[in-house]
Amino acid sequence: MKHLIIGTAGHVDHGKSVLIKALTGIDTDRLQEEKRRGISIDLGFASFSLPGGRLAGVVDVPGHERFIHNMLAGAGGMDLVLLVVDATEGVMPQTREHLQILELLNIHRGIVVITKIDLVETEWLELVKEELREELSGTFLKKAPLQPVSAITGEGIAGLKQLIDRVTDEIPARDREAPFRMPLDRSFSSPGFGTIVTGTLIQGMIRVGDKVDLIPPGITVRVRNLQVHGTDRPEALAGQRVALNLTGLERREALRGAVVCAPGYYRPTSRVDVVLRLLNDSLRPIKNMDPVHFYSGTARVVARLFLLDRDQLAPGEKGFAQCRLERPLVMERRDRFIIRSYSPVTTIGGGAVLDPFPGRHRRLCPAVIKQLAGLEQGLEGKEDPGYLYLQLDRLKMANFDRLKEATRLSANSLEAVLREGEIAGRVIKVGDSYIGSGTYSRWVRLMMSELDRFHGEHPLLPGISRAHLKGMLPSSISPREFDALLEILVNREEVAVQGEWVARRNFSPRLSPGDREKVERVTAIYSRAGWSPPPLQETIQEAGIEVARREEFAAYLLFSEQLVKITEELYFHADTYREALAALRQHFKTAPTLTLAQFRDITGSSRKIIQPLLEHFDQRKVTRRVGDHRVLVNPGG
Repeated sequence: MKHLIIGTAGHVDHGKSVLIKALTGIDTDRLQEEKRRGISIDLGFASFSLPGGRLAGVVDVPGHERFIHNMLAGAGGMDLVLLVVDATEGVMPQTREHLQILELLNIHRGIVVITKIDLVETEWLELVKEELREELSGTFLKKAPLQPVSAITGEGIAGLKQLIDRVTDEIPARDREAPFRMPLDRSFSSPGFGTIVTGTLIQGMIRVGDKVDLIPPGITVRVRNLQVHGTDRPEALAGQRVALNLTGLERREALRGAVVCAPGYYRPTSRVDVVLRLLNDSLRPIKNMDPVHFYSGTARVVARLFLLDRDQLAPGEKGFAQCRLERPLVMERRDRFIIRSYSPVTTIGGGAVLDPFPGRHRRLCPAVIKQLAGLEQGLEGKEDPGYLYLQLDRLKMANFDRLKEATRLSANSLEAVLREGEIAGRVIKVGDSYIGSGTYSRWVRLMMSELDRFHGEHPLLPGISRAHLKGMLPSSISPREFDALLEILVNREEVAVQGEWVARRNFSPRLSPGDREKVERVTAIYSRAGWSPPPLQETIQEAGIEVARREEFAAYLLFSEQLVKITEELYFHADTYREALAALRQHFKTAPTLTLAQFRDITGSSRKIIQPLLEHFDQRKVTRRVGDHRVLVNPGG
C-alpha cells in the first residue's frame, strides 16, 4: 500500500490545527505554551484513515512568521499540502510566504482549504474564491481544487476527506528500494526505553533490529523498537511517520537536523553545488559570498553563497552557486532547500542540489557552468545521465555497484542510463566496469604515445610490458580492468598483445645491420656450446653489446625464439632445445618412464643442466614427475 504525508500551510490563526483535529480527532498542539497562546509554535503530528483505506500521516506546521524555521522543518516531507485560508481574512502575508516555500521545495500537489465558512455569507465566500484564484495563478496550485469547510459545524469535512483520497491516489509512491533516510524533527527520552527520535521516512525502509547511522554525530546505533503513527510495527516504509527507539543513544546526540540513515551509505558534506532562484519580491540582490540561513530537510545552518556564473543574483533570477556550509549536513542530489536572508531573516529563495560532493571551482568558468547546466537538466527525471557522466569522470572507471552507490540511482534507472550512454558513445563498457568516453580517449592517447616512444627507443623489444603500460594509468585500476581495456584495444586493432608484451598493432622488432651482426654472434656462441650453454649476460657482453642495450637484445632473442629460457640462469639455443625434446620423445617410444640419470646419459650433459631442463618440461606439462621417475604427459608439448 502507498504511504503519504499530508501537510498544512497558511497564515497564523487561519485554523490549520483545528482543521486537522476535525479530520483526525487529534489535537496537534502538544506544548503548554501553544495551549496558552492559542497558536502553533512547533510541528504537530497526526494520522487518519482515508475513505479508500489508506492511512495518511499529517504534519501540521506553525503559521506565525516567527516560527517559519519550524514550518520549514516539516515542509520537506510533504506529498500533499493543504493550503489553509481563513474565509474571514483571505490571503495574508504568511499565506504567500508559505506558498513561495512550497514552490521552492518543488511540492507538486495541493488542495486549497477555505476555513471558517460558518462565519461568512455566501457572497463573501465567492469573493474569497475569486481572490484565491487570482493569487494562485502562476503557481502549482493554479488548478488545485478549492474546498470550503467549517471545522466547528463539520460542513465540508467529509467532502475534504473524499477529495484528499482522490488526489493522493494520483501521487506516486516514494522509493522503498533506495537506502533509507529519515531527517529527525523531534527527539525525547522515555522512561524505561531511552531515546526516541521521530521523522518522516523519505525513502527506503527500516526494520526493528537494523543498525543505522545517526549523522551528526556520526555514530552507528540499533533500532530497538519502532512505531508508525503510534502503533508498534516490525518495519516502516517510505512515506510514513516513524518513531524509533534507538539503543545506546543520548538525547543530546539526537537533535533536529540530524539524519537517521542506512549505515555506511550517506556522509555529510560541507559544500554543495546548487541551482538557486531568488524570489521576485526579494528586497535586494545576493552578492558573491553573502551569508544566508540555509534550510534543508529538518536542518538549518548558516551558509555563504559562492556565485559561480555572475557577480550578483537579482530578485527573480536563477543562477548556479556553491553553498559553503557552516557545519556539514547530509544532503543528496535533487534535495531541495530554502534560503533566508541573514538579517533581517526573511525567505528570499531556494533551489535544488546539483552535486553534493563537488570540488572547489573557479568563478565564471565556462566549463564549470556548462557542467552545472547539464546537471540541472537531469534533476526532474529518474534517469540522470549528466550526473552519471560526472561521477564516471571522477571515478575514472567503476563497476555497476560502485556507480549505483555514487549516483544514488536505482538499479533499473542506472541500467537505462548506462545503456543510453553506450548507444550515444558517452560510456564504454570495459569488462564488468564502465568508463566515460572522454577518459577512455585520454587513456588511449596516453598509452599509444607511450608505445610510440617505447618502440622508438627500444626497436628490438617486442613491445612494452603490461606492468609498465598499466603504470601509465591511475593506480585504482585493477589488473582485471586493465586486461579488459587491453582486450578492447585488441578488438579495435589498435594494439597486439603477446604474453606480457603489448605493442602497436603493426609493430615488429627491427634489426639494423649492426644489430643483426650482434645477434648472430650470440646465437653462434650458443649453437657451438650445445648442451653446455654459457651464461646469457656473459655471452651478450662477449658479442660486443653495450650495457644499456643488453636487456633489449636478451628480450629480442627470446621473442624471436632463437634462444629458449629454461631458468633465469640457463638458456638454450633453439636447435639444442628441439634436440632435447626429440630425444625425450624418442626415449618414451620404448620406455614408460625416465630418470634424470637416463636423460643425462642420453644427452651427454651434466646433472647441473639436465635437472632444471627436466623441471622445465614438468612446468610445460610435457612430463610429470612420479617419485624419482618421469612419465610422458604431452607428446606434442
